Amino acid sequence: MANHYQFQVGEIECAALCDGTLPYPASWFFSNAAPQEVESELRARQLPTDHVLAAYTCLLARAGKECILVDTGAGGLAPGTGELPQKLQELGVSPQQVTTVLLTHGHPDHIGGVLDKTGKPAFPNARYIMGRREHEFWTQSPSLDRLALEQFIKDMMLSAVQRNLPPLKSRLELIEGEKEIVPGIRALAAPGHTPGHLALLLSSGKEQLLLFSDAVLHPLHLVHPEWRAAFDLDPETAANTRQKLLDWAAADHVPVQAYHFPFPGHGAILKREKGWEWEPRTSVRRADNVA
Repeated sequence: MANHYQFQVGEIECAALCDGTLPYPASWFFSNAAPQEVESELRARQLPTDHVLAAYTCLLARAGKECILVDTGAGGLAPGTGELPQKLQELGVSPQQVTTVLLTHGHPDHIGGVLDKTGKPAFPNARYIMGRREHEFWTQSPSLDRLALEQFIKDMMLSAVQRNLPPLKSRLELIEGEKEIVPGIRALAAPGHTPGHLALLLSSGKEQLLLFSDAVLHPLHLVHPEWRAAFDLDPETAANTRQKLLDWAAADHVPVQAYHFPFPGHGAILKREKGWEWEPRTSVRRADNVA
């Protein structure tokens, strides 16, 4: 796998950085779908039929003097993860240079790299940003009973929050609704996957990029929008958020960045009679030039 993928959004310099990959049971990604139908769709795409190999792709965006990191990967969650520090180093970016860390939500594969090996913030000069509703959910006796996942997975999710969020307290900025993080980079409320899940919109000149994090987990969720993921805490709200973001990206020809899609998770959303289609792309194009 490539170490990183660099592109421009107008004057904003971007790099997709993969923190590693991890195989998930296919049923976790498509929890309400008939197993034989999932198997057929995966086989048709020449993919393994018993698991989904999910990438953990963070985004580094440099706008003027600002150096923004969106999510921090899984850290040492499992073998094959925890590669973000090395990827940043290969780009010539030190932890001290990161000015803002935006955490889209509190799942372990997004907050796993917020601390260094000593338990201190891994990006010592950065402010950390998270949705207020998201933070309140995870820090006020959260219930994961609605998730159709094994208990050890739920325990891991809770322990990751208990380990990673408290050391950030003094530098954590909680936001509500839509909020400009720095000029040209705006956080958007995208609830459902988690209560305070965030998407992100980058804008510079005529170019845009929509980062939808875990609002869409796999390209098959475009083909089968009725299929749901076991990780969505509120499936109905997640489905509404997913449709809103995908309709927007397709109608306005806004390139997108996806966290768990095959690396680098960069492409376009095309509207079809039923659902949408994923079109991987190797570069961001101007919004008015996208077919």
